[in-house]
Amino acid sequence: MIKKIFDPIDDIIATLALAVIISLTVINVFLRFVLNSPVAWAEEISIGLFIWLVFVGMSSAMKRDNHIGVDYFVNKMPRPLKISAIIIRALAIYSALIYVLIYLGSSLTAQAHSKVTPILAISYQYIDIAVPIGGVLTAIHFTRLLIQSLKAELKKEGGE
Repeated sequence: MIKKIFDPIDDIIATLALAVIISLTVINVFLRFVLNSPVAWAEEISIGLFIWLVFVGMSSAMKRDNHIGVDYFVNKMPRPLKISAIIIRALAIYSALIYVLIYLGSSLTAQAHSKVTPILAISYQYIDIAVPIGGVLTAIHFTRLLIQSLKAELKKEGGE
């Protein structure tokens, strides 16, 4: 039940962010070049939504295992080395997710309490919170993929 509720959240957020960015950009281009009256806040909203798109979209890509990886040599390794390589890779990814995105992203969000956007005066906390949220969602999806990968490798090892 929980998986059905939370699984599509990153897809929905990323899709909505992209749709609004495209819509605002098209409308603002029309207003600027046809009516000579651009909307001043459109760029501000687009930049904030782009940050959400990047960090939450990262989670969406991880869910589908669509991140780029070079695994040719890992796939050629003997099974024990391959499992070791998977674990070392996982530790490196977790280090980046936990320290950079979740920890430092949370610090960034906390420090932005008095910083606001110039036109709409929106707190940067609403924009910066996308970094740790994307990190947490990505870590959840990566953990699921790691467990599946290790189970598949151990199953192969047991079958041989």
